[in-house]
Amino acid sequence: MGTEINADGSVTFCIAAPGKTNAVMMGSWNDYTAAPEYVMNYQDYNGNRYFWLTLDNLEKGKDYIYYYNIDGSINVGDPYARLVLDPNNDQYISSSVFPGLPAYPSKKITGVPLAIFNSERDVYDWKVTDFKGVPQSDLIIYELLIRDFTGTEGKALGEGTVKGVISKLDYLKELGVNAIELLPIMEFAGNNSWGYNTNFYMAPDKAYGTPDDYRALIDGAHERGMAVILDIVFNQSDGAHPWFDMVRRNISPFYNGSAPHAYSVLNDWNQDCELVQQQWRDALDYWMTAYKVDGFRFDLVKGLGNNDSYGNTFDAATNTWGTPNDNNTNRFNATRVARMKALHKSMMLTNPDAYFINENLAGSEEENDMARDGEINWANVNWSARNYVMGTGDTSLSRFYAPQDGNRLWGSTVSYAESHDEERVAYGTTSGTSVVKGDFTALCQRIGSMAAQMLLSPGAHMIWQFEEIANNQTTKNNSGNDTSPKKVTWDISSSPARQGLLATFKALCGIRADYPALFRENATAGVELSSTTARYISLTDGTSELYLVVNPASAKVTESATIPFPTNPATGTTAFLSDNKYSLVAASADVTPSMTANGITLPAGAFAVYVSGPKSGITDIITNGEAASRPVVVTDGGHIRVLSPYTSFSIYTLSGMSLPTESHLEPGIYIVVVDSNAVKVAVM
Repeated sequence: MGTEINADGSVTFCIAAPGKTNAVMMGSWNDYTAAPEYVMNYQDYNGNRYFWLTLDNLEKGKDYIYYYNIDGSINVGDPYARLVLDPNNDQYISSSVFPGLPAYPSKKITGVPLAIFNSERDVYDWKVTDFKGVPQSDLIIYELLIRDFTGTEGKALGEGTVKGVISKLDYLKELGVNAIELLPIMEFAGNNSWGYNTNFYMAPDKAYGTPDDYRALIDGAHERGMAVILDIVFNQSDGAHPWFDMVRRNISPFYNGSAPHAYSVLNDWNQDCELVQQQWRDALDYWMTAYKVDGFRFDLVKGLGNNDSYGNTFDAATNTWGTPNDNNTNRFNATRVARMKALHKSMMLTNPDAYFINENLAGSEEENDMARDGEINWANVNWSARNYVMGTGDTSLSRFYAPQDGNRLWGSTVSYAESHDEERVAYGTTSGTSVVKGDFTALCQRIGSMAAQMLLSPGAHMIWQFEEIANNQTTKNNSGNDTSPKKVTWDISSSPARQGLLATFKALCGIRADYPALFRENATAGVELSSTTARYISLTDGTSELYLVVNPASAKVTESATIPFPTNPATGTTAFLSDNKYSLVAASADVTPSMTANGITLPAGAFAVYVSGPKSGITDIITNGEAASRPVVVTDGGHIRVLSPYTSFSIYTLSGMSLPTESHLEPGIYIVVVDSNAVKVAVM
């Protein structure tokens, strides 16, 4: 389906239209006139009908605008379009955002989204061609909505652009995250949206910029060692998808007349349809190849089960399902597991290291099944995180660590305190019973100690845009999520309390980058994040040690408490700071921990982090021409070679980013892991 450029330069156009009798290509090349030479051929295959036509003499690099007329009365776009003209909304896109956007031919056509074919659409001069990100369990993701990330300061105009995000890449790099997750960027209804109302799955939305703008963003992120993950919506679409208009809803093979699950919002895709599943596989492949995307976050995975897996009744006459049941939707669903495994398997054919993140929010049995396949699942800790910051209710943050989140497998979650779906932790803390009421400095300190418990728990985590500077705009209204534009608030980071919080986030992300070995599964971890008197994280890999100490007390006073230094989980003994073995590497802003023979004295809501041993758990540095005894590693003209027998061999930057083993390396220090041995190697 879609377009295929053939070896002889001709282009074949193909659309699936089951149950239809004829199709005609209508294009800009003949002023959108139906002509016999543009009547499409058809082929029935595996129970579906495909219409296709091959065109010669299309100029290289020229835009060709087209749509399909089906059965003489139905006009639809190309579901596989790489760029779309919108009849209603393109007129409001500024030429500064999308220069040279063709005008919609409204005098010739009305209502139908048009596809733009250009043989050079996916040609781009990439600066980074072999990017490989950190292991999935090491991800520190920054989730952002392009619309609200940049724009006019102090205004809620929803005018953020891809170029605006590019201008902030250095900020994100300095923050220390190693991945950026974009809310859906595929062509969506209107120009002002969160993007979950997708219409075309292989076309970037023009309201944010051009296709090459998106590629420049991804390339720029890769230059800075950051992966790019796309949020993608496979449970529903808006009403302008070509397959939605092609077949009446009551007989559509593509859509359900109503959803069998309890969480439908728009038009529910029929997950039992093979053409729909092929669309998913093709979309994932396209973004990974044409845009070098590093992975995906799958929205509402609970809605991706087979139709009959929800214990619901079906009315064939209307193609509808009975009233969905929450319990049936939320129970273990083997078909969801199978579907995500199938998508993962397809993705791995294109990029075996692609990130695969599910917004499933289901039980541990289902999510552990997914995790065994190499997938990770969202873990929403917002409620407890907000309670911790306010100092009221259940303040346990143990769910930041997957093994303490309903017995989930190690490293199988990406946990977060905030997301686009959740209220901000800084909102609502200035009233009621909050212990930080009227004390913004204390608020930022408590957010910082919450972030320490999150980011120093082994496993992947996520920061929602501006969480690191205590953005306190509400994200809710009486109907639930408030999807209207939010004020652009970069200037709030100038306040001393927020600067201190930003420094805290940077320090915590820096610790993750400096000591990646401590956050791997083979390290020994002790995690206690539920206590109301003393909280700890202790990590050791036999060479280096890390200790997080937190005073979670919620008293709104400046009283301090002495927190006993935690026990080393590897030895069972208590470490002592007096021997100068441990260095303070991070603490709450404006807090200076004091050491006593009994432990660390910290104010209420504050934290401190101590480490011992070398960064990354590696002691020796090998230079050009030298060799390590275990393993035998040498450098050779910008390449690293292993001369001794080995089973596995990996190269990482000091920040933990994985590199291809055949890479030509710039001068610098690299971490080389050969089987279970790790060394630092200096390439000169």
